[in-house]
Amino acid sequence: MGQLQRCLARGEYGQLQECPLFESDFLQVCPDPPPPSALPDSPQVTKSGDMANRVTLGIAATSPRLELPDLLLLARPVLAPAAGPCCCRCAQGLPPLGEEVELFGLLPLRFVRLSIHDELRHRLKVRLASGRTFYLQLLAPPAQLERVFGQWVRLLYRLRYQWPGARTR
Repeated sequence: MGQLQRCLARGEYGQLQECPLFESDFLQVCPDPPPPSALPDSPQVTKSGDMANRVTLGIAATSPRLELPDLLLLARPVLAPAAGPCCCRCAQGLPPLGEEVELFGLLPLRFVRLSIHDELRHRLKVRLASGRTFYLQLLAPPAQLERVFGQWVRLLYRLRYQWPGARTR
């Protein structure tokens, strides 16, 4: 069970507790490649100059009778006081074990346009109906990165070509 699914199971979200859910952790990044002077180990920075945010992105079907998902869920880490030494997963860009997330976005997929932005860097583009656009880079262990991103590619393909009126261009 993923972090987002555990968040939904805590009881605050009623119908969403049992919904089928596909989720992954992402890092919000800017769409442009970093300048040559940027070091590979330097923290990611968004276009506005802020530090990059980690986001858990989930795609869910609100009913088991639905053939395709119809909901986008967004969650962020809950900041907790440091309770000991780092577990060294942060060097890989992965969340600490047992970290909790809080849901901050719940959007019908018909108001969201999802697409592959950069397949080599494992990035998705999320465009909201309001016009606001986010670029998210997949965070996964190196051994699982290609497989997990491939699952996202297949999911976006299904949403685009098998759901009438889908906005995944």
